[in-house]
Amino acid sequence: MVEARTEVIMVGHILENEIVFKLHEALKDTIADVKHCEISFTTLKDGIEKKRPSTMRFYLMGDTKEREKAIEIIKSLAKKEDLGVETINYDELWAKK
Repeated sequence: MVEARTEVIMVGHILENEIVFKLHEALKDTIADVKHCEISFTTLKDGIEKKRPSTMRFYLMGDTKEREKAIEIIKSLAKKEDLGVETINYDELWAKK
């Protein structure tokens, strides 16, 4: 069985602004959940001391309606925190196959 999922990529000051914790708080009242979250940065010292942007990637899991609701919440958080955000809906990609 294929899991319903959307990949989310966020770029900006993920570490300095504690985005993981803010994302958790923003999504806690939804059924959708985050899976395989990873944060990448140039180097730890460069990322934190020089405040370079980092990238956070994760899969948003859940049915289509719940993911759509969560994506709106994520986009709102991204706008508030001045982050770039991009989504890839795997349901749509699989349908094109």
